Amino acid sequence: MIKPSVSQELNNIKPLLLPALFIYVFILFVMPSFQHGWDSYCWTTWAIQLKERGLVSAYEQGSSINYLPLYTYALKAFSYFYESSEISENIYKLKRLTSLFDMATILLLCSMVKESSNRLKYFIFGALNIGFFYNTLIWNQVDGILTFFVFASFFFAYHKNTFGSLILFLLALNFKLQAIVFAPVLAALWWPELTLKNTIRYFFSLLLIQVIIILPFLINGNAKNILKVTFESVDYFQFVSMNAFNFWHIILNGDLMTMPDNTPVLFGYTYKSIGLGLFSICCLLICVPLYLKIYKAYLSKKEVHFDLKWLLLSMTLICYTFFFFNTQMHERYIHPVIIFLTALAFLYKQWGVWVLVSLNYAFSLDSICNYFKINQNHVFFFYADFMAAMYAIGLLWLCILWYKALPARAFYYKRLENE
Repeated sequence: MIKPSVSQELNNIKPLLLPALFIYVFILFVMPSFQHGWDSYCWTTWAIQLKERGLVSAYEQGSSINYLPLYTYALKAFSYFYESSEISENIYKLKRLTSLFDMATILLLCSMVKESSNRLKYFIFGALNIGFFYNTLIWNQVDGILTFFVFASFFFAYHKNTFGSLILFLLALNFKLQAIVFAPVLAALWWPELTLKNTIRYFFSLLLIQVIIILPFLINGNAKNILKVTFESVDYFQFVSMNAFNFWHIILNGDLMTMPDNTPVLFGYTYKSIGLGLFSICCLLICVPLYLKIYKAYLSKKEVHFDLKWLLLSMTLICYTFFFFNTQMHERYIHPVIIFLTALAFLYKQWGVWVLVSLNYAFSLDSICNYFKINQNHVFFFYADFMAAMYAIGLLWLCILWYKALPARAFYYKRLENE
């Protein structure tokens, strides 16, 4: 059962539903048919395969589908509306589905805005964020669906609805493995609720849900291939960067999309291991204060309370550093950061870093699609080094905000004792 705190905030959405419907209908009319060629080719061939050979063909031997089960369900549902010969020319209409999730994510965020007079204004701001919606409405990618499940999982966890949060996170994992990066922060919110009884109950409930998700493949006998797809998604592109204008574009020259990331460069360490090491250090720095606060609350036999701003910054930074330091990153892997930055802007007036990163993200996407037909060779916004520098400034900005939000600076836990 949804706890009252969740219900109360979800009730805040009701006045926004009609404006959201109008905006969504407007989007349907103005939605461009433009799309990223390769990704849309994949959606097309996969949808045709699922229509002609059935859902279970997704993980049969020789299938090119390398997404996890939830998106195969979406593509299968989409294929019902068209004949095989019509799918290619209509594949851009997948944007309609992803746009629904984008809308739902912003509605969920706006439910957290305390000033009712600001909710509609902020909803429109969120809907107009070019960094957030370029991915859906122009590229025709589906990171907005992953973002919804991750943000909704955070929303429920913050309101102490642990089971709802766990279900949503399981759905996120069944959509894209990338969701796993948020687990350390979310686990800090789950931990106080995980008594032995609850843990056993949640485990078997989640196991049942997971079985239901993959049931068609279990019946067909090819469910084991889902694990193969999952593990092969790591190291699928073994290059330093897949157009992610991050740390590596600051320190390296040349075409990083053709530079192997398993090259030994420093005392035998490869680009990949260095990037993973830097991210791991960041992850520890972000998460240790969260778990120390849980430990202090346990020792004092008090209920642990987390500051929302600190949590939003932690969720933002863990995804940001994952994107910024690791190799093999695509330009879109920073996408979930945008909604958490939007939350920081709406709830804590952190407009500057929101605008900076959102615009930089939009420039990075358009540097590949060039939807706006800009001569990018003569506009510095589209230079890889410039975009990498802007991401670095955004990261530094967020680190300062995170440090200021710590409940005990420099690991002196005086404030913790008074909470």
